[in-house]
Amino acid sequence: MEVAGALLSIAVVLVPAMKDLVDSVAYRNRAQGRAALIRARRSEERRQRGLEPGEERGRSLD
Repeated sequence: MEVAGALLSIAVVLVPAMKDLVDSVAYRNRAQGRAALIRARRSEERRQRGLEPGEERGRSLD
């Protein structure tokens, strides 16, 4: 019974840290998803305007 109590105590201590880790990973995944959507939308807009990737209208590097 002492072993079960010790394992339960360890689990109680580690659960909040694991929850924070999972929340952090979920936040990063959401941020990456948002960034991918923004890049896809911008790429689509450029394609519709007939621009090559990295090319902007009205700007010249010469």
